[in-house]
Amino acid sequence: MYGERGKDFIEVHHVKPLSALKEAAEINPDTDLVPLCANCHRMVHRRKDDVLGIDELKGLINNVSVKK
Repeated sequence: MYGERGKDFIEVHHVKPLSALKEAAEINPDTDLVPLCANCHRMVHRRKDDVLGIDELKGLINNVSVKK
């Protein structure tokens, strides 16, 4: 969508929020991180007391797509 400007750019979402870790932990990029665009990442964290899971985010996106 953003052409050359957006090439190779992505944000990374921690499946388990870093703030929830009580001590240092090893992060497995294959299971603990999810690449998201900045807008999707912001929507996941929009409500601090109600962080969305990736499946919930997908549901919101699919709902919007269906309604159009």
